Amino acid sequence: MSRITQTESGKAWEYGLARSFADVLNSTTKLVVNAPRNKSKESYDLLGDQDRQRINRAASAAVMFLRAHDSRLLQAKHVVMQGDRTGVAGDVRDILVHTPDGIIGISAKHRHEGLKHSRLSARIDFGAEWYERECSAEYWDAVLPVFDNLAAKRGGLWRNLPDKSREVYMPILNAFMREVKTHAATGKMMRYLLGRHDFYKIIKENGNISMQSFNIDGGLQWGRKIPMPSRIVEAIMKPNSRTTALLTMDHGWQLSFRIHSATAEIEPSLKFDVQLVGNPQQLSRHEIPFG
Repeated sequence: MSRITQTESGKAWEYGLARSFADVLNSTTKLVVNAPRNKSKESYDLLGDQDRQRINRAASAAVMFLRAHDSRLLQAKHVVMQGDRTGVAGDVRDILVHTPDGIIGISAKHRHEGLKHSRLSARIDFGAEWYERECSAEYWDAVLPVFDNLAAKRGGLWRNLPDKSREVYMPILNAFMREVKTHAATGKMMRYLLGRHDFYKIIKENGNISMQSFNIDGGLQWGRKIPMPSRIVEAIMKPNSRTTALLTMDHGWQLSFRIHSATAEIEPSLKFDVQLVGNPQQLSRHEIPFG
């Protein structure tokens, strides 16, 4: 296998899946040539023949399953790949399949189930952004001294901080979780993290495809409608971790928030790796092995 990054592997999978939607659905479906398509194809072309064939087999199996369960795909006109900026704007769909009966969105994941990678900083009011409630004075009183200290050390290296977990990560995480537990509108927060649109998520693992239907508004033909959370059950630090918090809500929703620096040099902002670790029982799933 060619040596490529995890990001390039993800882009290669997105391209293989988008191309399969164009090739498998019907003879008139076209894959639109645009900048996101070209970027993903570059990653796909970095792979060796064997790895491209595995992607093609996995993608074809996923597309054929959805074609059999969402009849709108039989009349697909064209397939469009979206750029990363759409995720920032609240649209997590990587691929859009345009049909006469509406757009069907696809989130393509390669070996992970991550949601948005949002940031926290002295200037980011995550409450206003995530669930339309400005962060409290208590939150700002807790986090601003930490971010101000980081700003004073800007340009240094994170690895030289003697105890960044205790001095940076844990105070920010604790303030974040207190704020969410006290003030968050949980349904709006989940829609921010999941995106504004219903979508199918297709996750490629080694030898296995996981299909999931995030049918929140009832806009998908395959998959039961799933409920949004209405309250927080528990907000705690993950056991034996100084970088990850767990948020448990009703209806089976559970999220993990791992905070990290994302860069080698110190900067006054931190990044979240948000993972969906618990789903409502109504979430429809289907596993497809591929050779």
